[in-house]
Amino acid sequence: MRCFIQSLGLSWAVIPTSSVHQANTCDSAVSVATLRTRCHPTRRHRSALVLSAKSSSSPTPSSAPLEPPPATFFQAIKQAQTSVLAALKDGYKLLEVEFPPLPADKLESASTSAYDVSDANLRLALDFGKRFVDDGYGTVVLALPDLIEKDRIVEMCGESDRIANGMRVGAIKDADNVNLIERLWMKSDPVSAVREEDGMFIVLGASAQELPDVEKLVELAGDRPVILFNLKLDVSRGDLGLPAFPSKALHFRFLSRVFPAYYLRTRSYSRNVPRPPYLVNFSGALYKAYPGKWQVLLDGAGEGYTRVATLDERPPLGKVRDLLTENVEIDGIKIVDAAAPPAPLMNLLRKGYKSTTWWEEDYAKQVSNNWRL
Repeated sequence: MRCFIQSLGLSWAVIPTSSVHQANTCDSAVSVATLRTRCHPTRRHRSALVLSAKSSSSPTPSSAPLEPPPATFFQAIKQAQTSVLAALKDGYKLLEVEFPPLPADKLESASTSAYDVSDANLRLALDFGKRFVDDGYGTVVLALPDLIEKDRIVEMCGESDRIANGMRVGAIKDADNVNLIERLWMKSDPVSAVREEDGMFIVLGASAQELPDVEKLVELAGDRPVILFNLKLDVSRGDLGLPAFPSKALHFRFLSRVFPAYYLRTRSYSRNVPRPPYLVNFSGALYKAYPGKWQVLLDGAGEGYTRVATLDERPPLGKVRDLLTENVEIDGIKIVDAAAPPAPLMNLLRKGYKSTTWWEEDYAKQVSNNWRL
């Protein structure tokens, strides 16, 4: 494992942040998550953006306290481990863990390659999986999208697939599913994706086109836990049904069964107003750490996050945008009240014809509602 981490040049350094507020989990203002994209008004009017001091979140049962978002990758891993263990205890076996694998400035940099993101995810998954080795789950498998990628990591670690104590590098494809091109590039004979000693699978780097192979891996795993780690499933869902991609039925049949144990997604938005600064840029996050509920958090431009909503089910992204917009203020005036109500046509042009996606709308076709919980 040491050889792999050194080859990546990564460490557990605290992510730089302009302001990190320590707050009780019961307060409406929570600590800043530095694993996010930040966006503010223009520099001239930056001080004019003030967030609502009140939280519109609903009461939360004492049995499921709301966890504040992480300030470092170390905190994100610890929270994800705790959330996954709680979900496993409650009987969920197919789980999603999602959070940014790199600081926002690196993710947005043109110099950051797909290999940089892939290697960062692998490093994070290594630290994430240690807890489950210690807890006696058997061999924890880091399942990569193909055998070529597996060979690359094995070569980095001294030609051994045992990347750490109790952990091995594997692939989501079984030996019988390897195509001719992969066989030509492979440096070793293909082996079974699932072995008898395997106790847990952490799937990494799988794209929308590889999700059918992930589905087959889940079937082979049986009752053993499968963690979909930073696969950006929301992005993959948007690709389903396009030419050369799996059909939309994959979501209804398979992805709808995936339970989000830990989830952090940041988004940036903008809104025109008829007064300075005229264009208000703001950002927020959709966050969940099981057994807590879904939280919609508004970024306070360096003053921490404000929780604006607490929900039992995953909200559509359009609703997240609306909840954030309703709580942004300029000089004590909410931006939604700063202008006259828009004409129906203008409102349609601003929000679009639909504010939900096809997978958010359809309840009838999905075999499970787990992905919303």
